[in-house]
Amino acid sequence: MPLLCLRFLTVVFSLGLTTTSLPEGSIRPERYASMITEQKMMLHVYHLTDSLLQGRETGTPGGVVACTYLVDRFKEYGLHPLGTGNPKSHNHSYIQGFTCTENRRGRNVVGWIPADTPASNEYLIISAHYDHLGVINGTLYPGADSNASGVAVLLTLANALGKMKKEGAPITRNVVFVAYDAKEFSMTGAQIFATLLKVPPAQICLNMNLDQLGTTLAPPSNSENYVLVLGADTLPPHILRSLNNSNAYYNTGLTIDYSFYNSPSFADIYFSMTEQSVLAQLKVPSLLITSGVHENTYKPTDAPDILHPPLLKKRTEWLFFVLWDLVQRW
Repeated sequence: MPLLCLRFLTVVFSLGLTTTSLPEGSIRPERYASMITEQKMMLHVYHLTDSLLQGRETGTPGGVVACTYLVDRFKEYGLHPLGTGNPKSHNHSYIQGFTCTENRRGRNVVGWIPADTPASNEYLIISAHYDHLGVINGTLYPGADSNASGVAVLLTLANALGKMKKEGAPITRNVVFVAYDAKEFSMTGAQIFATLLKVPPAQICLNMNLDQLGTTLAPPSNSENYVLVLGADTLPPHILRSLNNSNAYYNTGLTIDYSFYNSPSFADIYFSMTEQSVLAQLKVPSLLITSGVHENTYKPTDAPDILHPPLLKKRTEWLFFVLWDLVQRW
C-alpha cells in the first residue's frame, strides 16, 4: 500500500473511534445522509426492473435504456464523464463501450468526482453491475436484488457526494463511480474497465463493489440488521477501522459480518465470481458489500417485493458515512 494512502489524520475519542475532525460550524455528514430515503432508492429499483427494460440483458434494447438512465443520473448528480478511463484525457462521454461474447455490445457507465486537493492522486472506486439475465423462454428475470439494489445504492452515494462537491464540502480523494455491464458474460465489463483505467493500482485506496444489498433473506445470525463484507483481509487497518467505527459512531446499528457464514472456501468462490475480484488481482484493496445469495437469486421471483427498503436505506447510510470519512481525511 503506498505511503500516500496511509496519510490519514486520526482523531481519537474516548471509545477509540476515528472520525473526521471538522472545524466548528462546518457541514456535518448527517446533512447529506438525510438525502438517503427509501422512496428515492426504490424508485431506482422500480425503474430498472420495469418490464420495458426486459431484464437489462447486455446488448439488448432494455440494456440500452438502463444505460441511458444511468448516464442521465450521473449528469444530474454532477459527476464528470470518465468514458476513456483516463482522468486526464478527452472525457466527453460517460459510456465505455466494448464488445463481449456473441458480438454483443456492452456499455459501462463511468463518472467521477475530482478531489478538491489539486495534488491528490489517490482514488476510491465505487462499483456495481447493472445488467441481468433478460428474458429466458418468455419469462422475465427482473433482477431487483441482483443487481438493481446495488445500483440504487451506487446512485444514492453518487448523488450525496455530488451534492457535497457542489456545496464545497472538502473532498480530498478522487471518487470514481462505475456501473458495469456484462457481469453475466464473464464479468467482461469489469475486465474492460480495469484494462482502460489509466490510474496506477497503487494509487487506488479502495474498490467497494455493491452486489445484492436489498434483502434480509440470508442472515448469518438471528439479526436482520446485517451486512456481509468480503475481502476485508485486503484492507489496510485504517479502512477496516472506518467500516467498524462509522457503524458505531453514527449508530447505524448494523451487524457487520466478515466471515461469510463461517465458510472461507465459500467466501473465496463467491468473491471470485464478483467484479471486485478483477481489481483485487491487481493488488487493489477490494471489498464486496452484499446481503447475500438467497432462494430468489437468478430467478424470476427476484422482484422489488422481496427487498427490505429500511435495511437497504440503513446499509446505504453506513456506506455513506464510510465514504465521508475516507474523502474527508488526508
